[in-house]
Amino acid sequence: MSKAGGGKKAVKKQVKPEDCEVVEVLEVDDEQENGEENENKEKMEQGGEEGDAEEEEEAEGGGDEAPDGEENQDDGEEEEEDSKDPNDPYAYTKRDEFTSENFKIELRGLPRYFNVGQLKKLLNETLQLKAHKVKPAGPGKNWAYVTFRDQKAKDKAMVVLDEYTWKKSTFSVTSAKPVEDPLVKQKEVQEAKKKEEKEKEPDPDSHLSMAEKVTKSVIPLSHLSYKEQLQTKQKEALQTLRKFGTELAKVNPELVNWVHWQKLRRKGQVCEVEDIIPSPVTDAYRNKCEFTIGINPENDLPTVGFRIASYKEGSIHVGPIAHLCHLPDAMKKVALEFENFVRNSEHAPFNPATHEGVWRQLNVRTSRNRDILIVPVIHPQDMNEDALNELKKSIVEHFTEGQGKSLGVTSIFFKAIGQKEKDDDEEPDHLWGEEFITETIMDKKFRVSPDAFLQVNTAAAEVLYDTIGSIAELDGTSVLLDICCGTGTIGISLADRCLKVYGVEMVEKAADDARHNADDNGLDNIVIFTGKAEENMQVLIQHCQKVNTVGIVDPPRAGLNGNVVFGLRKCDNMKHLVYVSCDPNNAVKNFISLGRPQSKQYKGEFFIPLRAIPVDLFPHTPHFELVILFERWEERKWRRIMEEGWREETDSSDSDIKNIEGPSQIPSHKRVVCTIHQPTCIG
Repeated sequence: MSKAGGGKKAVKKQVKPEDCEVVEVLEVDDEQENGEENENKEKMEQGGEEGDAEEEEEAEGGGDEAPDGEENQDDGEEEEEDSKDPNDPYAYTKRDEFTSENFKIELRGLPRYFNVGQLKKLLNETLQLKAHKVKPAGPGKNWAYVTFRDQKAKDKAMVVLDEYTWKKSTFSVTSAKPVEDPLVKQKEVQEAKKKEEKEKEPDPDSHLSMAEKVTKSVIPLSHLSYKEQLQTKQKEALQTLRKFGTELAKVNPELVNWVHWQKLRRKGQVCEVEDIIPSPVTDAYRNKCEFTIGINPENDLPTVGFRIASYKEGSIHVGPIAHLCHLPDAMKKVALEFENFVRNSEHAPFNPATHEGVWRQLNVRTSRNRDILIVPVIHPQDMNEDALNELKKSIVEHFTEGQGKSLGVTSIFFKAIGQKEKDDDEEPDHLWGEEFITETIMDKKFRVSPDAFLQVNTAAAEVLYDTIGSIAELDGTSVLLDICCGTGTIGISLADRCLKVYGVEMVEKAADDARHNADDNGLDNIVIFTGKAEENMQVLIQHCQKVNTVGIVDPPRAGLNGNVVFGLRKCDNMKHLVYVSCDPNNAVKNFISLGRPQSKQYKGEFFIPLRAIPVDLFPHTPHFELVILFERWEERKWRRIMEEGWREETDSSDSDIKNIEGPSQIPSHKRVVCTIHQPTCIG
């Protein structure tokens, strides 16, 4: 295209295939462009020299970077976790893969009309900046995004291009963020749309009263007969163990044949699974509850009860508890009386949404010995010491002299938790009465502090502990390691069957209770360590040399710390381990770790599951305890057992087949054996 008369510059529109957009192109005399480039020559050379200096420094090993592998490893682990986050739109930039989006600049001050090809020529041929991609911001916009292959090229470009003049326009340069992953972005849009649609859907529980909603949330199986509840839990236990068996064969090639052999004999299960043991009591069994204090929307009054859903699910409403069948009457009466106390006080319940209000919750513990321990928990807001003391005094007076006296509360504690605290690890203040409750389990007495762990169903706990003792086959030569021992209930209950018991508990008050309980029951073969289990494993292992050691772990719902598993594996003399889980699905990761093949991380021979027994401690809820006996793997022993088992099955099958007229009369389990060991035989 020729120039227009009068020296004016002609403008034309052109579709650029690589950009798929219309850009306005301005034709410029080569002479003019070369002149402008000469004016910038000195600046460009300065930038180039700086880049060359950097190159020399790197070649000589200079710079502040740490040697490979020594740079902050924790940060690396965090980055690796971030790179796996499916909801992070920038996860692709954190993977160990190249993307030029990590080395991106925003180039502003471009001419209003420019040609992308000319800009690329300027960057890569004239200025030798090695640009990877050039993307205009859009039609009529005077900036573009430029990416490079590494940080060094990006840094050099930022020096050279800043205040560079091109076509009578002066550039400015800033570092640019990577573009968001479009798939993740689309996923966010879809999830937001689903959430919006869900909010429009009618609430299926809208017709239920608050009491009915509490029932559905707290004891969701209460509408079933107890027999049906047990069947539901047995099915859950079988599914979990079947999943465990499948995973075990995947992570440990040495156990593929063993797992297959077990599953053929145990209806698809990796070990023997017994029928669930029912709880001796199904109603009024709970000895501890943490009640939330909030507003019941049906009457807009402060209520001591349970939330109908978690705060994360968007609920702060609290419903009544008087109708719940799993709570004892003494506990219900205390909760109702404290509710009256709160309603008559000058303080409102704490609101987790606005962080206003005072009353948070009420913790109640009861025992067979008719002890009742209460712990009111508050948010102090701006109360001074005098105001807090006055509040504590009023609580004590209400339950020792006022309307609550007839309930027979034996211990009163108090806890103040402000919103800055991340947890409530501080021990509660003792205001009045005994500093603990006492409970009787298997004819032994136990002192229990306010925050110490104790199974919430005392009668069923006796069944559980007896089951543990039976499955572990303890005798007078056994040394028992009681990991996560709490107040020592398991170890103390089974101490008569053992040579020695070593317990470890990280809650100091609970560990003190365990020591006291051992002394109070006249047991001198029990030693309790205070601290995290993973930090005490080495000490425990030292006490288990050359003796018959049996481990028992009864961890919290989250399961065992990985270091505890490593320690258990390294205790070579411990041939048997009993794992008691209140959340079997979550504990599968621990089961798998116990069964992984030996490695630098997993030292010591692995464990295999032999026997599992579900025990119901929580009637009317989906929860139960699963007791699993693990045994240290002995290859020769199991090879012999499997060979003998195959031989017996084959001999039995041969004798049965002699009196059978056709394949259809062969029992199904016999046909399986024939198919595996005698491929050419009938069936």
